[in-house]
Amino acid sequence: MTRHALSSGEVADQALAMWKVHNGITLLLIAELPAEGFAAVPSGSRGRTVAEQLVHMNRIRLGWLYYHRTGKRPGKSTGKMSRPSRARLRSAFASSGKAVSRFIAHSLKGKGTPRAFGRQALRWMGYLISHESHHRGQIMLALKQNGIRLPERLAVQGLWGSWMWGKMR
Repeated sequence: MTRHALSSGEVADQALAMWKVHNGITLLLIAELPAEGFAAVPSGSRGRTVAEQLVHMNRIRLGWLYYHRTGKRPGKSTGKMSRPSRARLRSAFASSGKAVSRFIAHSLKGKGTPRAFGRQALRWMGYLISHESHHRGQIMLALKQNGIRLPERLAVQGLWGSWMWGKMR
């Protein structure tokens, strides 16, 4: 089989597919998280609850989108949610996920650029994925330390299998 270099369109398609899988994993986690899990905090920590971690993740997305659009730092209220419900979190991540995807698509077509990250859209996307994956790890630790288990199919297939097989619910 002969391999060929990817065209810019193929790179863009793969990048957007990668973002869609990443966002889908977070949406799946929110959908399947046991209700008591939203209040979990890592043991020995005065840190954020699982719900607060999710709000933080979404707020960072929105803050960067605002900054890229305006050049101004967002106010503290950007993406703030008091007592976030599962439905509000799912809606927020679905909406911000689409906004990130649109921004990346426009940037890869030369219709806009991030104001940081070397003005590289894929570098910014890599930052978002790394940042959010870090917080998903903290969420998983908080759940484990509080004796809250995710269904096996979600913990193994949903959170990890999605990357390998590209299938989302």
